[in-house]
Parts: sequence; C-alpha cells; structure tokens
Amino acid sequence: MTTVELEPSLSRTDVFGRSWEGRRVAIVGLGRSGMAAMDLLCRMGCRVRATEARDTPELRTMRDACTARGVEDIEIGGHSQRLIEQSELLVVSPGVPETAGPIRWALERHLPILSEIELASRFCPSMIIAVTGTNGKSTTVTLIAELLKASGHAAIACGNLGIPFSSTIGQLTTRMIAVVEVSSFQLLWCDHFRPHIGVLLNVGANHLDRHHDAEAYLSAKARLFQRQTPTDWAILNGSDPRIVGIGEQCHAQRVWFGDNHSNPPWLRLARQTQQSFTESAQAVLQVGRLLGIPDPLSWQVIRTCRGLEHRMEHVMAAPRGVRFVNDSKSTTPDSLRFALSETPGDVVVIIGGRDKGLDFGDLLEPLHRERVKGVVLIGESRSRLHDLLNGHASRAVVRECETLGEAVRAADSLARPGTTVLFSPACASFDMFRDFEDRGRTFKALVSQLAGGVLSEFEMTQI
Repeated sequence: MTTVELEPSLSRTDVFGRSWEGRRVAIVGLGRSGMAAMDLLCRMGCRVRATEARDTPELRTMRDACTARGVEDIEIGGHSQRLIEQSELLVVSPGVPETAGPIRWALERHLPILSEIELASRFCPSMIIAVTGTNGKSTTVTLIAELLKASGHAAIACGNLGIPFSSTIGQLTTRMIAVVEVSSFQLLWCDHFRPHIGVLLNVGANHLDRHHDAEAYLSAKARLFQRQTPTDWAILNGSDPRIVGIGEQCHAQRVWFGDNHSNPPWLRLARQTQQSFTESAQAVLQVGRLLGIPDPLSWQVIRTCRGLEHRMEHVMAAPRGVRFVNDSKSTTPDSLRFALSETPGDVVVIIGGRDKGLDFGDLLEPLHRERVKGVVLIGESRSRLHDLLNGHASRAVVRECETLGEAVRAADSLARPGTTVLFSPACASFDMFRDFEDRGRTFKALVSQLAGGVLSEFEMTQI
C-alpha cells in the first residue's frame, strides 16, 4: 500500500486519545465532502476505501489520483457489499440517503457511521461554533467569521457552505475558532459532535424527501445540541414555538433571539434592535456578546459585510433608486419566504424555474401582502405559478416572461423608487441554466446592463 507522509501539525490520535493509524474506513460518496474526508483519513494513516454510485469521466480520472494518495480500493458506478464488509466504519457524504445499500449493510453489521462533520470534529483542536437552520446558514456563518476576525480572533468559516470541515483540520489550532455550517443530513450521523456555541436559526419545510416528516426534520436539527453540557451555549430562535420546545430539552445555557424569553439583562435584545435587525443578524449579535465582542463592532460588521454570492446579495441600485437583490441560491418555496422576510419595504419578486412538483401553496400569503407590488414568473413553473396566483386574486401585478432578461426589464418597470427587485426563484435552475451560480451571475450581468453600469473585474470573470 502507498503511504502518505503526515503533516507535522497533524496527529494520528483524535481528541479522545484514540489512534486512527491502520483503521479500515469506507467513504460513501465522492463529492466535495467525501473527497475532503478521504484526504484527512489518508493523512491519518487509515486504510481507506471509497464507493460512489455515479460514474463519470471525471470520477475515473480522479480514481487514479486517489490510488496514488494511498486509497486501497475505489469503486464507481455502484456500491458493493464486499467493500463495506472489509471496513470497520463508514464516513457518509450528506447527499447519500439513509436507504442506500452501504448504510443498510453497515447497520446490519453494527458498524459505526459518521458524517464528514463528525469525523472532522474528532480531530479539531479549535473551539467550534456551529450554525444550522433551514435558511440563512451560510450568511450567518460568514458574518460570525467576519465578526471574529474584526475583533482580533483567528477564525475559519467552513462546513456545508462549500469548504468541508475536514479540509481545514491542518490549518486549525487551539487558538483559532472553527465556524461550521451544518445541515440536517450531516447531523443525522453525528454522535460526538459538540459545538461550544450552537445556533439554530429557523426550521421550515425542507428536505421532506429525505426526512420522514416535519418532526423527523426537526429532530435532526435538534441533534446539534445533543452532546452539549452546561458549560456550552445554545442560541435559539425564540419566536418559533417548535424551537422553544427544543430549547427546553437543551443541557446547554440558552440564549434567545427573536424573543428574549429567559435572557439575562446583558443578553436582552432591545426592541429597536429586534425591529432593525433580521433574526439571523440578532443571532450573530448574541454570538458576539458571548465572546465579549462589543455591540458597536458587531453592528458595524453586520451592516457592512457583503456576505456570500447568490445569497441575499445586494447587486446595485438603478438610477431610479430601485434596489436589486440576487438570491439565486433560493431553490424552494421556503427559501423565498425567508428572503421576503429579510427584505424590508416594497418589493417586486422574480420567481420560477425547474418545476419539481413542489408545493407553492405556502407562498400565497406572503405574495399577497400589500407591499408585494409585482410578481414576475419565469421557467417551467411559470404557468402553474400564474394559475395559482391568479386563482387567489393576487393584489400584485403578475407577468410571465420567456427569458431572465425579459423578466429583469419587467420587474424594473413595475418597481418604483425605493422598491427592491428580489430575484429569489424558489425553484431549481436546470431548465434555463447550468446551476444556481450561472443563474445568479446572469442576473447580475443583466442588472448591470439595465443600470448602464460596468461589471467589476470579478463579475466579468464569473459570467
């Protein structure tokens, strides 16, 4: 077997004092997190195997590179029971459903199953701040990391936002803070993951194709706090009764946003703060307070941080004073509801895309509010959305458009000075674009053209 030299900063012993050298580990799923887990395990001296259901030219090329890294066996295009039987534990990527063969076979053999987040936490020397929720996770994680850096802390934002936790282990030290975005799928296979500060932003209707029902989804989110002790902190959305119920079961000290509940005086949020800041921003403020960061610095970072591309991203204001927001990452009705809650004042919404048979019924109430001045529909779902909105006497002007360019122009014509044009599609992008990133960058280019502006060098390279 080919071996890989361990980086000087890494130990093959986890935080519980157990050596991983020579352990037989199977990686299930070779996406970004699976590859990061594979790399970490190879550096730990494990005997690594990997299995992937897909079969693409890229995966075949990657197979040779992984063999050179020390991976003993890689299968693509399907899973075999043989590979699982040769292993003593599994590391599962978040995209792998619980019904997949490798998981069933591992459960039958009583093999431990770990998510990539769980694996990384077992080697993490840093304090962990973890954020979960249906919407706003990536933006909140980014804001917390930026706040920590602004206050003089060394911090890394990672996890489900695109930088696997495992890929940061070689950089982390005891003097740093890991700010980790965690999804419900990753939490399903966490048994020892214990953040010093855990944040639960919100719980909507999402991923019910994987979770049995809404209660199962809620239970998965609650696992974030399962291993916490009274020396840890749970920051919770007090305006959601379901999350209040989770808080009642927490062993950690509870801190609330949205509603103050039992917050002590130094953690109480003033009414003006609750009215001026979104709930996600209030959660960031509470994290700062727990770490001794003065409120004025937190307010400054919250107000000035640009956040992540395609996630409630302010594009620019047209000459007439119309604001444009790119929320192309929105692929579900619940994400559109969240985007609307984060957008103050009058709004014109551009929605639609690949029709996956989602239930748009929950959009009727927010889209019928008086401040929604227009709804512009695109993509495969536009006819169904048009029938739904018109069938319930929408107050807003509803227009269907063939292209995104036509939709941007239509939205601009419906918007008055001070209005926000919110591009939050609530649908997948594949009917018109490669992915949500392609969709978002196209939107930004169209807005720039509309405003007569010139795209930045960064934006030009991304289109």
